[in-house]
Amino acid sequence: MGFWGYLLLGRGGDGALAECPVPAVRHEHLRPAGTFAGGWRLWEHPGPPEPAGVDALVRALADRTGAPALAAYVMDSHCAVLGGAEPGGACWSACLGRTPLAHYMADTGLGLDELFPTPRAAAAQCAAWAAAAGHAADAAELAGVLAADPEPLVEDLFHELLARLGMVERRLAGR
Repeated sequence: MGFWGYLLLGRGGDGALAECPVPAVRHEHLRPAGTFAGGWRLWEHPGPPEPAGVDALVRALADRTGAPALAAYVMDSHCAVLGGAEPGGACWSACLGRTPLAHYMADTGLGLDELFPTPRAAAAQCAAWAAAAGHAADAAELAGVLAADPEPLVEDLFHELLARLGMVERRLAGR
């Protein structure tokens, strides 16, 4: 069984998300999952989705920290629903692992294209998010990641997306 839960990227100290008043986050379940140049942090939060969802989470985190925020709700490590926001701005959404997500949605009667932009359109949103975060991102490279199927885990695609968004993981001296 794979991971079910949120991956959350925001700028600020460990308290930035812990102090964020979002029903989807149980603060005792937050785990640091990475640090990036420029004060960016990645957290992991296992568990089932809450009614507030990804949009409310990224909006609250962006507003709380005064910086763009990005979240992915990962479903059994097969696919993920992405959400991004800038402080005071509208949220955008996309997905990773379109083929597996279409399988999850088969029983809903909704098509993937009814809920999520194409990889190319989502890449434009991601590139704009990167620019707001102070990074340059190539929309064609982002579209490639957004169109890819996860092999083997969608978490790997998420980390590839972070790299393409300009997030460079911090390395400790001597490593």
